[in-house]
Amino acid sequence: MARSLLALLLFAHAYAYAADDDQPTPIPPPWSSEIELGYQSLGGNSDSQTLNTRLGLTYVKNQYRQTAEAKYLLAEKDGEEDKRKGQVELQSDMKINDRTYVLGNATYVDDRYGPYFIDFTLATGLGYQLIRRETFQMEVEAGPGYRHQEPNVDEIDDDDIILPDMVDELILRGSAKMAWKPSKDVEFTVRMTGIAGNSNSTMETEVNLTTAINDHVAIKLSNTQKLNSWVPDGLKRRDSAMTVNLLFKI
Repeated sequence: MARSLLALLLFAHAYAYAADDDQPTPIPPPWSSEIELGYQSLGGNSDSQTLNTRLGLTYVKNQYRQTAEAKYLLAEKDGEEDKRKGQVELQSDMKINDRTYVLGNATYVDDRYGPYFIDFTLATGLGYQLIRRETFQMEVEAGPGYRHQEPNVDEIDDDDIILPDMVDELILRGSAKMAWKPSKDVEFTVRMTGIAGNSNSTMETEVNLTTAINDHVAIKLSNTQKLNSWVPDGLKRRDSAMTVNLLFKI
């Protein structure tokens, strides 16, 4: 696992600088991308050391904004695999006036050791840009959706949250995003996402602090807190994750 991370790190570093040359640069394209590689320490219902990766893509043109994010987490405990989780989130936004936009969001989670082996949500709704300043932006989203969850009954353990029922239901999804850039090299972001359904509800908060080393490389500290509306007796309703990553902007 460590050798794989090192190979990805070297590839991302080389790719980040591949575009640099002595020739005049053209107008930047409407897309941007990020690669993250790092170490993660989990707390709450589990304690382990992990390696994690993230790829983020953004495309903005005219009134349209497309975003894609893929995450992969692999944890080992006492030399054995303890967690393996992959997540993909896609969102498409279309502005309908200066501050309001229509959105479509699809999120797929494949979690080998989580409450649900498969967790898929599809949602639509409206978004509104509350604040649009050069150094501070904030927007909120809300709307209905659908959720499909398949329980991970094969991985029942004393410290695992297992919800044994198959879920197919309508949901309400809400999200709030904030970005503050107090200086050229520092950015602070917060994202809160809530999903409410008859079977269970969750609230996830992600806080990020990014400090740039140069135009291509930054250090990113992230803290994620997830609150479940119900868990079996003896388990905690809140799980947390702390990551320290190298972020490559391409």
